[in-house]
Amino acid sequence: MNTLIHHVRYNRWATARTLRSAGVINHEEQIRDLGASYGSVRGTLVHIYQADRIWWDRLMEQPTLPLEKYEPPAERAVWEREWTALLDRYVAWAEGFTDADWNRVIAYRDTKGNPYESPVWQILLHLTNHDSYHRGQVASLLRQLGHAPLGTDLIL
Repeated sequence: MNTLIHHVRYNRWATARTLRSAGVINHEEQIRDLGASYGSVRGTLVHIYQADRIWWDRLMEQPTLPLEKYEPPAERAVWEREWTALLDRYVAWAEGFTDADWNRVIAYRDTKGNPYESPVWQILLHLTNHDSYHRGQVASLLRQLGHAPLGTDLIL
């Protein structure tokens, strides 16, 4: 399961680089609706952040709260520190796993209340893939705004 730990570490690193890239744009650019899935750079980052928080709660076997409970702090610097600390918790948590921990099945409900069950390894792989997909959207949005994002390819 070392590959999964690598993906969790990568997710933390790539998100930090995406936040640095997005940190150079002004507020108007952050909220400009460019027609992406979540509209703007900020909207897309909020979506990634909320997913990271929701999945953490589920992995900790806490109930999934209504989506508005996962809104980021208003102040950007506070939000980034909180998000990075959350991703650090994912890394520390995963680094202590045994094979049995990876295969443990978690029961959870989505934000609509529908029940699901998934093994931890699958949840973490889903989360890192989800975050990568939306970080790619952020990179594209930044390019549309005339900014060159930092690379987040795994190979880097």
